[in-house]
Amino acid sequence: MLSRTRSNRPSLPIPVQEHLGRMLRADYFERSDKPQYVGDPALPLEFIPHLDRLARSEHTARLNRIREQGRKAVADALSGLVL
Repeated sequence: MLSRTRSNRPSLPIPVQEHLGRMLRADYFERSDKPQYVGDPALPLEFIPHLDRLARSEHTARLNRIREQGRKAVADALSGLVL
């Protein structure tokens, strides 16, 4: 039985790989579903609840950071006040 050893080197030259990659990406773009109208969701509808939840959590985290930075700014401003 012959044992084949594989090399880590690519079997095709880099320029050929890049050309084939460009052709495959162009073909994929041509064959992919296009929106039927402005506002047509590009993602499957199953993703929408997950994306909404992610957006809400990011919004909440952003509001919390803003609130904390505001509290710190007010505390720093008041600490410099001489009564």
